[in-house]
Amino acid sequence: MTLSRKVIVVAVSVLVTCLVASFNATPKTALWLDNLHWMSTISACLILATLGYFRANPAHRACKRWFVIGAFAYFTGGVLWIFQVLTHQTAFPAQSDIFYPLLGPCLIIGFITALRSQLSRSKTWAFTIDAVSFSIAILGYVLISYLPKSADVSLLQLAVLTAYPASMLSAALVSLLLIPYLRPAWMLPWLLLSAGLALLGICWMQWNLNALNHSPQTSVWVNYGFSVADLLIGSGLYGWQVRIAKKTAFHRQCRRLRSWIPVIAFVFSISTLLLIWLQSGPHPYAYHIAISSVTSILVFSAVRQSILLRESEKLLRAEKRLAEKEMEYLQLSRSDPLTRLPNRLAMLNLLEHAIINAANDSGMVALLMIDLKHFQSINDSFGHRTGDLFLLEVAQRLQYITNDCGELGRVHGDKFALIVSRHKTDAELVHLAHNLCKIVHKPVLAEGHELILDACIGISLYPRDASNADQLARNANTALAHAKRSTQHLFLFYCKEQTKLAQNRFRLDVQLRKAIKKQEFFLQFQPIFSLNQQAQPRIANIEALIRWRNNKGDIISPAEFIPYAEQSGLILHIGEWVISEAFRHLSELRHNSGQTVGLSINISPRQFRDHSLPLRISQLLQQYEIPPALITLEITESAVFEHEEQALEILKQLKELGVRVSLDDFGVGNSSLFKLKHLPIDELKIDRAFMVDVPDSTADSEIVSTIVKTAGILGISVVVEGIETQAQLDFLRDTGCDCIQGFLLGRPMPIEDIHKLLTASQPGGGLTSKTELLMTR
Repeated sequence: MTLSRKVIVVAVSVLVTCLVASFNATPKTALWLDNLHWMSTISACLILATLGYFRANPAHRACKRWFVIGAFAYFTGGVLWIFQVLTHQTAFPAQSDIFYPLLGPCLIIGFITALRSQLSRSKTWAFTIDAVSFSIAILGYVLISYLPKSADVSLLQLAVLTAYPASMLSAALVSLLLIPYLRPAWMLPWLLLSAGLALLGICWMQWNLNALNHSPQTSVWVNYGFSVADLLIGSGLYGWQVRIAKKTAFHRQCRRLRSWIPVIAFVFSISTLLLIWLQSGPHPYAYHIAISSVTSILVFSAVRQSILLRESEKLLRAEKRLAEKEMEYLQLSRSDPLTRLPNRLAMLNLLEHAIINAANDSGMVALLMIDLKHFQSINDSFGHRTGDLFLLEVAQRLQYITNDCGELGRVHGDKFALIVSRHKTDAELVHLAHNLCKIVHKPVLAEGHELILDACIGISLYPRDASNADQLARNANTALAHAKRSTQHLFLFYCKEQTKLAQNRFRLDVQLRKAIKKQEFFLQFQPIFSLNQQAQPRIANIEALIRWRNNKGDIISPAEFIPYAEQSGLILHIGEWVISEAFRHLSELRHNSGQTVGLSINISPRQFRDHSLPLRISQLLQQYEIPPALITLEITESAVFEHEEQALEILKQLKELGVRVSLDDFGVGNSSLFKLKHLPIDELKIDRAFMVDVPDSTADSEIVSTIVKTAGILGISVVVEGIETQAQLDFLRDTGCDCIQGFLLGRPMPIEDIHKLLTASQPGGGLTSKTELLMTR
């Protein structure tokens, strides 16, 4: 339990105990019980105010300091009152009457201090005038209530009697007035403080009326009302803080209420006039007091409105200038400077409005994300000016087609977006997407260069695929990403499976990056065997194959992570590690076994396009002192023929190093035997897909046989993958194939098993049973 709660519990316990004991107590005992619970609750009020000061934000301690001063003055008045009771002093006014009424003014000063730290000077003055108006109205009300009964009291005594309720009730109303000005996030402390001050003012007013009527102060509810008010004030002062609420609707209500404050003060003062007519035999000065209070409030209201009017004029001028600047900024921020089309922010706003309209009319909205494939190559090859001219021409073409069917915008770089809000079927959207791709594909003449690019389009529909603008845009981008990766489609509709695939790719990306950092990869090696007509196959090469053991101990197939690593660029880090690790294993194998064996390493397309690849291979050859002729770099058809000129340059550099180059997966791409004679390669690796039905399939057998013979004519050796049966091996031996690779003779295995295999398989010795076990396990 916190200290503040302990203080409240103790004070409440004393209060309840005194209340129960007072029912059967003598007048003298009841007086002491009253003083006891008054002192306990006044002390609790001071303690809570002090605790509230220390827990407050340093920026708000200035106003909290006044709260503590007011509570201390009130506590001092309570102590002096107890002293007067103990010493039987009956003089009025007494020392305690100096300190008791100071609580209200101190709190009002604290309120104004808090207001000055949050609002402008003019609004602070307006609040101060409102507070003075209410105080005048309350003062007039209290005086009119007291005057008929104050014939035998002096002016000083009347002033003191009036100060008690007037100061407390004024502070209560000022506390409530602050709410529409400061718009607090937590209202409870404010309400507790206002309720406590109002209750204290009412109790003082009733106490003073009893004194003026010469009635004994024996009301239990008035006496204990003081203590309840003290606890409410203390709780309010403890939790009171300036923290503005964030609700816009609440702010509007507060502004509306502020405009009614002068009217409320005026109505309150008019009620004093009504009180005069309701009273019998009003005091001669009652009319003067009522008229004076009404007049003062009217004057203050006029001054207040004058201040706020000047402030409003300043705000109007500032708002006008701000509106002009905002209009300029809006035009710049919502328009693409190159194409003058709506930019991403504007398109998102248009998309939100289109969705709202579609929801009201039970319609649909289609979002087409359009991306130009390989646009960066134009900037890289011809410069950004040429790229900008190309984009301008494409934008004009897209506008020509989409002018009647939707809103076109440029959302980023070479990406455009089209919002189609008119109802269209999927077939109509397909036709539209086809026309967009068709018109983009037409040649563009920019600065003397004829440029041709393809467009990819992702399509997402509301409400079928998404329920809001952000989700619709995200889904369209997901469909666009799949269209860019697709080799068969230039445009795709979104489906949920695409999101699942995107999420899986994200998780795989995170796992791969962790695997690279934690070195979770390892290598296995699959032997490649040379063939001849008489002898048994013998090991000529070993192929390095990457494997991934994740943190759970599971082995993940390369087919699951290599394609994504290639797309994301992580293959460069992985490939660098594979090359370096494979060279190290080969160096150790040559040193330990004393035998010469070649090493084949797969090079990914992205690795192959890296201009630093030849330099890295050269460094590793020197580092591990490996003859270049033992190294075979396996490169796929796509890596060579997608960028043929660049590929020929890199192949030339590799051949200058003396390493061998193998064209991997031959037959599944777009290469031909005719192109082979122009490539500086040493080896063809026929894909396993051709061997599935060999020798049973005559067609497949003829294809393999033709490739082997043609490659032999060109002086290129051949390696056939996927040898799993003896019939396939016999067929390839009869065909004159150079080398084979497959599970029939050897599965991927650790480098230690390769070493045992080499030791057991000596030249001319054939395969021992031990060797056969190692290769087929």
